[in-house]
Amino acid sequence: MLFSGLGENQYEVQWNWAKLPDDISLKNISAVSVDQQGRVFALLRSDPFMLVFSSDGELIDKWSDHTVVDGHYLTISEDNHAFVVDRDNHRIIEFTDKGEIIQIIGRENAPGDLGKPFNHPTDIAMNSNGEYFVSDGYGNACVHHFDSAGQLIKSWGKLGSDQGEFSTPHAILVDKRGRVLVSDRENNRIQIFNQEGIYLEEINNLYFPTAIYEDNYGFIYVTDRVPSLSMFHPDGKLIGRCLSNGHGLTVDRDGNVYLSNKKTEKITKLVKI
Repeated sequence: MLFSGLGENQYEVQWNWAKLPDDISLKNISAVSVDQQGRVFALLRSDPFMLVFSSDGELIDKWSDHTVVDGHYLTISEDNHAFVVDRDNHRIIEFTDKGEIIQIIGRENAPGDLGKPFNHPTDIAMNSNGEYFVSDGYGNACVHHFDSAGQLIKSWGKLGSDQGEFSTPHAILVDKRGRVLVSDRENNRIQIFNQEGIYLEEINNLYFPTAIYEDNYGFIYVTDRVPSLSMFHPDGKLIGRCLSNGHGLTVDRDGNVYLSNKKTEKITKLVKI
């Protein structure tokens, strides 16, 4: 049995957490997220595009839609709706917890002009008012702020390495303090803004930061290409670091960490002990 640690937190490592029938695999898995009921959603770049698991790794649902071709990241809202970033289709899709489409933001096969939504978006986050923030990260280098109805409020950022500029904004988070954290991957940092897009500060000493997540206590988790998983205090102080190969990252209400790995086609669960 293997164990890992992040500062004072210790974990049992469950490498093969997901229990799958023979006809389903985690090939092309891109991301994981957890809902208010503790169910774990695994986003795949294949069909079915979504697998839903219990906290014990039992498969309880699967969603199919041949038009969802390139799911990159997802987030689960407080009412258990799944917001999927369909990267190469340049859109965000909102689903019920049963996989039914509620709304689509963006147009399939219609990339936006420079600085406008969307051109290969990467991630979505929400504030306490139900507004959306989207990192538009491969064709664009900016963040878009939408109201709860999906109407654009403003955009900020451009290609570069100065404050407020990005080189592949790869993931985004609105933390419990209302700040917007953006994984600025090729600039090796997490940039932190207020919700008007004003630069506040940044977290450095990362190598191509990939996914970012906040737990119930306000601690920030980041995966990067070292490969490592780092845990930060809300003030940005590094608390702990361990080996990790995770493109996708989520943390449940009990502090257990889930990591999705495209190369190994697995979900690893770090069980807090």
